[in-house]
Amino acid sequence: MVKSMTGFGRAGKQSENFKVTVELKAVNHRYLEVVFRMPRVFAYLEAKLKKSIAEQVKRGRVECAITVEGNRATKEKLVINWDLADEYIRFMRQATQRYQMEDALNIQELLLDPRFLEIVESNEPDSELEELLIGATTAAAKRLDDMRATEGNELALHFKHHLETTEKLLNEIQAFVPEMEATYRERLENRLISYVGEDFDKALVLSEIAILLEKSDINEELERLGSHVKQFSHILLLEEPIGRKLDFLIQEMNREINTIGSKASHLEITNRVVELKTTLEKMREQIQNVE
Repeated sequence: MVKSMTGFGRAGKQSENFKVTVELKAVNHRYLEVVFRMPRVFAYLEAKLKKSIAEQVKRGRVECAITVEGNRATKEKLVINWDLADEYIRFMRQATQRYQMEDALNIQELLLDPRFLEIVESNEPDSELEELLIGATTAAAKRLDDMRATEGNELALHFKHHLETTEKLLNEIQAFVPEMEATYRERLENRLISYVGEDFDKALVLSEIAILLEKSDINEELERLGSHVKQFSHILLLEEPIGRKLDFLIQEMNREINTIGSKASHLEITNRVVELKTTLEKMREQIQNVE
């Protein structure tokens, strides 16, 4: 099944205390990469959220933007440096006794000093919020995947059209092969006659011509290219990521076409090789966006 690597998915979840919105934007990438944009207090959930996305997306760069609204969306707590406070109080008591000072301890001043007490955002897990975040991310990933599948269907239609064009051109090239071989043989014989005249060992010459014709034979390349076309069609039906397989196969197809172009010395075949290369380049560009 063909899936595009580009797409967008958005989903939201809401409870009495929270409202969560997740937006996923995907573009093509060699591997799966998930980038989060969300309050840092929820960073501990990244692994779980990435797992939810990875169940739907196997390749691509996914940007995940998360917004959370609600009175309890960001909880605060007091962080007290008890060790430093204890040390401070011990010192003040010793100083009071040593220098016969009045009690210099002032708890209010102590609490106002950020070295002893700080108000920070709490990153303690909230099961309700965690459930909403994972649920919204899963739903957004499903909508993203649906969009990628829809675009993939369009890509599959383009591939099928290009494959039909490729098969048509291959059949036309195959039909010109006998004419090319006959023209090549006649050209060699005429050239030889122009050099040595009619008096030569025809059996030996025909043997040499056969060797030269074998070097220019493109039937094997045509057969392999036809096999690659069938394999391409088969891969399009697989229920798994196929982008890398298609990318490798298109390289093999290009290699066979280049060989045909270098061997063939026939105008009609050369023209169709050019068309084959053009068609293949269109397929290569589209493959870059296949998961």
